[in-house]
Amino acid sequence: MRRSILCTAISLVLLIFGAGAFVIDMTETQKHIDSYNRKIDQAPDILKAVMGDERINLEVARDDASTFRVGLDMRSARINRSIEGGWNDPTISIRASEEAIDNIRLSKEPIAAFGEERDAGRITFQTNDLIAGAKLKVVLSSTPVLQFGYDVLFT
Repeated sequence: MRRSILCTAISLVLLIFGAGAFVIDMTETQKHIDSYNRKIDQAPDILKAVMGDERINLEVARDDASTFRVGLDMRSARINRSIEGGWNDPTISIRASEEAIDNIRLSKEPIAAFGEERDAGRITFQTNDLIAGAKLKVVLSSTPVLQFGYDVLFT
């Protein structure tokens, strides 16, 4: 389960905050969403098959004590739209600190850094139903999914 959550989390967190300038706002988030959607056809089949329709909330505690919230509406593994402020009823919630994302983004080994940040509780995941939890577990147990997330954001 931990490895599954790790894979999905890396893909989603890194998707929103890629290797370029680190800005936490809707404009920059949309750029990363567009990049992800352009590359999703190259994603591992497990990601496309399992992560179909989800409502994902991403909440980032910024260094300036504010919080950035965005909801992602996933349809057939593509991000169909983003919702500023997030969902009231997400199927998956991801919470992270800006510091944790920055540590991952700047690391020479982002997958290992992600695990360290998760283990320290600076990145957390919650699913709100058993089906979403099972999907997340399957996707995050896939090394090719982790590699895809890295490639989308850093290459």
